[in-house]
Amino acid sequence: MRKKILQGTTACCLAALGGCAGQPIAAPAPVAKAAPPQGRAYTLDTPLHIIAADPRANAILWHDLPGLMGSNSYMMIDDMSLAQIASVSGGRLTTAKLNLVQSDLAGLAPDP
Repeated sequence: MRKKILQGTTACCLAALGGCAGQPIAAPAPVAKAAPPQGRAYTLDTPLHIIAADPRANAILWHDLPGLMGSNSYMMIDDMSLAQIASVSGGRLTTAKLNLVQSDLAGLAPDP
C-alpha cells in the first residue's frame, strides 16, 4: 500500500518534469537537514534533501530537473534518492536525465 501511495505521489511530482520547461519557477531556499561528510561525492543514491542542502548541488538539480525541484510535492520525496525516485517515476525520470545529473554532480569540487 505504501508503495502505491509513494508511486502516486512521485508520479504527481514528476508530472512536472515534462511540462514546466517554459515556466519560470523561483527556487526556494534549501532546508538543510543534513550534509554529506566532507570529501564525499554526491551520487544517485544520496537522499535528495542532502544534495539540495548544498547550494552548488542544489543549483545543478534546479538546472537539470526543474520540474522535480519546483514541484509542490517535493517535500514528500525529499528523503528519497534520485535512483529511488526514478524507479517509481514511470519513465519520467529517464536514464539520460540521471546521467546528466550524475555527471554534473561529479564535476563539483570538494569544499575546502
